[in-house]
Amino acid sequence: MFLARTGGNIVYGGLRKSAFVSEFSLSLKSGFCTEIWGSSRNAPYTPDVMCNAMKPVIQSFFCFLILISCDKKNEKIVARNIDVEPILIKIGYYPTFHQPAETIINLKESYLIFYSPTSYSPMPPPPPNKEGKHSKEEEIEYNEFINERPKLNPFKISLTKSEVEEIKIISDSLKSEDFSDRNSTPAFDGMSTNIVVLYSNGNLVQMNPLNGPNEKQRHLYTEILNLLINKNTDKKDSIILQKIKEYR
Repeated sequence: MFLARTGGNIVYGGLRKSAFVSEFSLSLKSGFCTEIWGSSRNAPYTPDVMCNAMKPVIQSFFCFLILISCDKKNEKIVARNIDVEPILIKIGYYPTFHQPAETIINLKESYLIFYSPTSYSPMPPPPPNKEGKHSKEEEIEYNEFINERPKLNPFKISLTKSEVEEIKIISDSLKSEDFSDRNSTPAFDGMSTNIVVLYSNGNLVQMNPLNGPNEKQRHLYTEILNLLINKNTDKKDSIILQKIKEYR
């Protein structure tokens, strides 16, 4: 390789600087530095050396981009490095015309339990006719009614680290105005809800949005309801959970 100055332009191995930069940029984009310059130039300068020198720079650049991407994925977890955090959450789902249910989420030990807050007491069948029997239609309607309201089988499920972190992030978004019940209205139909959160500093907050939860309250109990639906394996509990979901 040699350098020379001709009329104010620097020459690299027989190529003017402007031509060298143009050829180098074009060849980098095409990805064939050695082939283009090696076959089309007879000058003593060999640009393939320059291409090889650029490879570590390009590789380092792409590694930098990958690291930035990983940092963004972990941003939520890093942002949660705080002293006070939720350790226990209890949510009650009380649909007007179907089975009530409650769930407790232990964020410290990463598990969730689902259970009924009341004893199972199915509605009795309608009174029989004068002959002491029910019509076929009445029997079908009653059986459908009972099938939509089965007895809840309590269960416990484990939560992954990412599931726990997601619940904590949603809970962290709750502010003082979300703990107020002043805008709540009596629930004549629909589904009432009750939310209790215990924090690591001993503070206990309770929310009773009834059937009018705000956006953040709804986000919290919906996220936990979706976990229950996705992880449940009991057919009867699936019916109860789907009915609760329909009340949303």
